[in-house]
Amino acid sequence: MNNFIKRTLTGCIFGLVIYGSLIAGRIGFVLVYSLLMVIALLEFLSLDETGTTRVRKITAVVASLILFGLLHGYASGMFESGWLSLLVLLPPLVLVSELYTGKGRPFKKVATVFLGLVYVALPLSLLNFLVYPAASVYQGYYPWLLAGVLALIMVNDTAAYLFGVPFGRNRLFASVSPKKSWEGTIGGGALTIAAAWLMGRLVPLPDASGWLYAGMIVIVFGIYGDLVESMIKRELGVKDSGTILPGHGGVLDRIDAWLLVVPAIYVYLILIN
Repeated sequence: MNNFIKRTLTGCIFGLVIYGSLIAGRIGFVLVYSLLMVIALLEFLSLDETGTTRVRKITAVVASLILFGLLHGYASGMFESGWLSLLVLLPPLVLVSELYTGKGRPFKKVATVFLGLVYVALPLSLLNFLVYPAASVYQGYYPWLLAGVLALIMVNDTAAYLFGVPFGRNRLFASVSPKKSWEGTIGGGALTIAAAWLMGRLVPLPDASGWLYAGMIVIVFGIYGDLVESMIKRELGVKDSGTILPGHGGVLDRIDAWLLVVPAIYVYLILIN
């Protein structure tokens, strides 16, 4: 099957899953997005042999689910901020669990788990604040803000690919990602701004220009999100994070832009509140 067709079919199915779960309600969101987080985290740990032991994977998954659950409970108003104090127990959990792996080189292995939690689990846990956006004109569960942000990321990624393949001549960051081009980046950015303008007519934010700012955040941090994952994979000599998504690789490959965009969007929402 042609790679473009394979990528398109996989992208459509992936889009149906992430949007369908959002529209289905908070339970669908929690189940699907926490599962995406776990898969992406396990893929990240598997990029390097130091993260592949069973105890280490179980510890990372448990810590990530605790993080996701606590932030969901706080963002949704289920419990007060005092419960977030439990987060300070996650580092001791990771450190103590390393005593039971029975393997050497604990410094590098613990660092790998911590990096996975900071790089993958934390940004995806912050998604909770986008479906319960205090800065939104709506209260309670409101999936359309996150849906809009993810749509902008998809537009940016897809347009950059469509412009980059036929027109890409000048490499954006050749030492990390040889296929990324300035032409693709500019084309993707232009269509993302256009989509952000349209989004502003469909999904309101507290100020009229909110979606244009969100679009600019997606352009800048989306590019760096892609490049950062490419940098990590190149360092470890890995082409794809997994094979679960034909034409795209792994879940981590598909959501690499989210990992930098979501924290930036979260900070933006806090600052404009």
